[in-house]
Amino acid sequence: MNESRGGEYLETDLRLEGRLQKEQFDKMAYGSGDDYLSIDAEVERAKRHGEKFASLHEAYAVILEELDEIWDIVRQKRYVRSELELRKEFIQLAAMAVKGLQSMENFIGGKV
Repeated sequence: MNESRGGEYLETDLRLEGRLQKEQFDKMAYGSGDDYLSIDAEVERAKRHGEKFASLHEAYAVILEELDEIWDIVRQKRYVRSELELRKEFIQLAAMAVKGLQSMENFIGGKV
């Protein structure tokens, strides 16, 4: 490591390393071509934020966020779009819809 650059060098290296690890993970998780397995894996990863959505409002907000990320890609020029990023966002959108289906008991009935 270049000691003369101090913390700046380390921070830049860590950011680059993190970005490369993320790209490698994305290729492995979303670029496999088996969309149903990727959706199932994404549903499992999403459980770190809770097994189910607490409310229909939460489900709507999360699904809307995923749809907004697809919209960001839609607005890009075709030659700039990343197939991997678009696949990733569609998989995440589908996974959140599945999580919504799994959360139906939290959305219907009750006193509120």
